[in-house]
Amino acid sequence: MAAKKKAKKASEQTLPGTPLPEKGDPKALYVIDISGYIFRAYHALPPLSTSRGEPTHAVRGVVSMILKLIQQRKPAMLAVALDSRTGSFRRDIYPNYKANRPPPPEDLAPQIDRIYEVCEAFGIPMLAADGMEADDVIATAAKLGVEQGMKVVIVSADKDLLQLVGGDVVMWDTMREKVFGVPETIEKFGVPPEQVRDLLALTGDTSDNVPGVPSVGPKTAAKLLSAHDTLEGIFEHIDDIKGRVKDKLKEHEENARLSQQLVSLRDDLDIELDGDALQYDGGDAATIRRIFTELEFTRLLAQLDPVPNAESSVEVVTTMEALERGVAAIRQTGGMAIVSVLSGDDPLRADLIGFAISWVEGVSMYVPLAHRYIGCPDLLPVDEVERSMRPLIENSLLKKRAPSLKREDLVWTRRGITWRGGSFDVSLASYLYDPSRHSHELADVARVELDASLGSFDALTKGKTKRALDEIEIEEVGKVAGAHADYVLRLGKILGGRMDQGEFPPLYYQLELPLTHVLADMERLGVQIDPELLQTMSVEAGAQMAELEKSAYELAGKEFAIGSPRQLETILFDELGLPVIRRTKTARSTNAQVLGELRELHDLPDVILEWRTLSKLKGTYLDALPAAIHPDTGRIHTRYNQAVAATGRLSSSDPNLQNIPIRTELGRRIRDAFIPREGTTMLAADYSQIELRVLAHLSQDPELIDAYNSEDDVHVRTATALFDVSAEEVTREQRGAAKTVNFAVIYGQTQWALAMNLKIKQDEAKRYIDAFFERYAGVGRFMDEVINDARRTGYVMTLLGRRRALADMRSKNPALRHAAERIARNTPIQGTAADIIKVAMVGIHRALRKRRLQTRMILTVHDELLFEVPHDEKDEASAIIRETMEKAHELSVPLVVDMGWGDNWGEAH
Repeated sequence: MAAKKKAKKASEQTLPGTPLPEKGDPKALYVIDISGYIFRAYHALPPLSTSRGEPTHAVRGVVSMILKLIQQRKPAMLAVALDSRTGSFRRDIYPNYKANRPPPPEDLAPQIDRIYEVCEAFGIPMLAADGMEADDVIATAAKLGVEQGMKVVIVSADKDLLQLVGGDVVMWDTMREKVFGVPETIEKFGVPPEQVRDLLALTGDTSDNVPGVPSVGPKTAAKLLSAHDTLEGIFEHIDDIKGRVKDKLKEHEENARLSQQLVSLRDDLDIELDGDALQYDGGDAATIRRIFTELEFTRLLAQLDPVPNAESSVEVVTTMEALERGVAAIRQTGGMAIVSVLSGDDPLRADLIGFAISWVEGVSMYVPLAHRYIGCPDLLPVDEVERSMRPLIENSLLKKRAPSLKREDLVWTRRGITWRGGSFDVSLASYLYDPSRHSHELADVARVELDASLGSFDALTKGKTKRALDEIEIEEVGKVAGAHADYVLRLGKILGGRMDQGEFPPLYYQLELPLTHVLADMERLGVQIDPELLQTMSVEAGAQMAELEKSAYELAGKEFAIGSPRQLETILFDELGLPVIRRTKTARSTNAQVLGELRELHDLPDVILEWRTLSKLKGTYLDALPAAIHPDTGRIHTRYNQAVAATGRLSSSDPNLQNIPIRTELGRRIRDAFIPREGTTMLAADYSQIELRVLAHLSQDPELIDAYNSEDDVHVRTATALFDVSAEEVTREQRGAAKTVNFAVIYGQTQWALAMNLKIKQDEAKRYIDAFFERYAGVGRFMDEVINDARRTGYVMTLLGRRRALADMRSKNPALRHAAERIARNTPIQGTAADIIKVAMVGIHRALRKRRLQTRMILTVHDELLFEVPHDEKDEASAIIRETMEKAHELSVPLVVDMGWGDNWGEAH
């Protein structure tokens, strides 16, 4: 039996089916039922979004199908048929037509507009007629096409369209790779195409709410039509029909005739089928690439015909005459892109090997300054090059573009040339446009935005024999550097245009770009530390760690490598028998959260946590900070990162000075090692509860607003709700717990995390959170609104317009969705606070310079700014700093700044 079935299946596969026209047939017209494509794609693919939150899965599916069609068939002529946006004439005939269809999903409408944009970019004519559905448009196109000698391929899976096949018209279901002609239609329905309309009138269609005749299915309808030819013939010979079917036909004759009107396709629409306009020529490649890039269709981009990167003509400058020619051209155009080539990552330590400049797309110069290898040509005198470049770099009216303006500022100012006039920063523009991108480095942005593959300087140094960059041939380095400068200009057109629209201009031009100069000054100045104090603290920490190790051995009953997660895993779970809380792919977790839960069951986890804290502080700060002192300045020069944190917060690295813990005694003592330069004192200016004040403004919660406007202690007010006591009865411990709860709400902490932080049970933590939202009901409403808006739009915004996309807000994965919701609640608050302190930094920097004061901002740590203030400037500088910070942005509650003075950071804090 199985063998017979296999033989039958094999014979069916060898039967010749209706063919498609030959690939590339000049007479073949492919008409795509785009609505069918859209709904197939939408329901077939899981929800997808760009990193900015734009839904894309329907667009991706439709584009993939169009590309597949184009690549497989090489169509000479192509069109898409659209449904009318003004409704269907069939609703006038029968108001319930398609009435049972739900409204389209909320995230589909913007995708349909994108699909039409894609079709336009592909140069595919879109055929439509008012009041008509795509099926009627296709029927008319098929009729006109055949009349014009075309072979028409209807690209669809809609059974209604099988009325049209025959002769030079076929239907192609691309999903099932099935071509329908007359034989396939008879095989499917048991009737030829000319009888399909009447068969559908009899059977009806529940999806379109076409009533038909109950109990008459396709087989019965086919038999009736085989005997009587048409619907009219059936009713003319109704008395010849026997049994229950006759009764149903008589009872529902009106519905059958109504259904016939509904399923009949109009082929007389007033549409034009112009053979020349239908010719498919590939469309506008640049626009297609732009759309695919915006939609982050990386794989689909790769399917497009490869477009070579634009040629960049790089001239290696070996004479001053050539350099002066470039300088003159730059003056003429009024701007330039510049890319410095350094011997290392740190612009305050690395040597300047050369630099590339570009002023017109496709043209650049590379000026080598410090190459050294056998056969290296004579290089231009550095002092003459600097003398030539100084007027350009110091001219604030000449626009300067760079991958990173701060980096160029540091490079050139270090050489005694003051950097002015920065107008475009690739990394910042990319960051503002899409903060969730993996990288905002020039090469990565060029790949995403322009599908360009730029060479890298790192790649030049790698090979069988690793060489330093200054040992690489000038021409090779120049080619890469020149292309980088060229692409800075190209990206300036794309990203710069975006920065001129919507919410971007004030953030980009008035905040982030001016901040690059502020941060460059801070990095250049650095901060002074006391290495001897840190050394003393390192010895003390080492001794404490040794004591903790002994305690750990006693509690474990044996010695083990306390820093080894695997050995600790064995001790905790195998030898002590503690419960396994969480597993990784390869082991049982011993991370801080797990140890936090286990410490209620045994003393060892607490000892391990304390040891890990000391170990991290010792390695990250006590031992590492003295090693980071610059040999020339005697100070530490951290690097501030503007384009990293998606919330808008600044971060620091090499070394990271923003994560020194404040809750531990040792963390607080580390701040004592940060000291002011001679003749100055340290000023710490810290925003008081800025995030809670922002929350009060955003939520307009009357309790929070009243607390701040009344200058009440918000933590005490929360404590009265948590512990049901009066303000006078609130203890220090209760206020501390309330403070933790207040900030837990901002950061979207779960009751589990709050319970761990407060070392209480989860049900108690839940009661605290519930009590908070009962006291501050406006906060709960605000957060619900934020979640709903983010789910609808796919993003959240700060008060100053900084946008963060949340692609997982609509995820079907609960963990991803809940994580996105936590981010949605937190970002408007934390991001607004970050924006406000940036505004203050720019304002303070500008005011201190305007007054010609020697007070300098040396460090920023979240909501705190640190200054070195000459003794005779204390009153004037502190007044400027306080006023600028407290007036950085107007809220419904006052911004308050706490200030402290001292001989070190710890004392000032």
